[in-house]
Amino acid sequence: MENYCGYIIMKEYTSGSKSDGYVANLYISPQKIYKLYRADVLPTFDTYFNEFHLKYVQVGGELNPQFNSINVEMVEIAKDPFLSTDEDEVKNEEE
Repeated sequence: MENYCGYIIMKEYTSGSKSDGYVANLYISPQKIYKLYRADVLPTFDTYFNEFHLKYVQVGGELNPQFNSINVEMVEIAKDPFLSTDEDEVKNEEE
């Protein structure tokens, strides 16, 4: 199992059939975007990733480079490197 950090973005998937819905994507950088799925679950009906939408996470799973996707085994919220949570920094900005 490999770990990947980035933002989960739920994107609408429309094919004109009954399988329309939302699919999860992991945005690591503009050049590294991976589709997320769990084994034995149809991605457009999988609500597991909804709670992580727009959050910075660490995803554990197996990368399939041929399909640019990750078979997800676990997801956990991680510290966002772009947001400051340092209390001293916040206090200095308020002064």
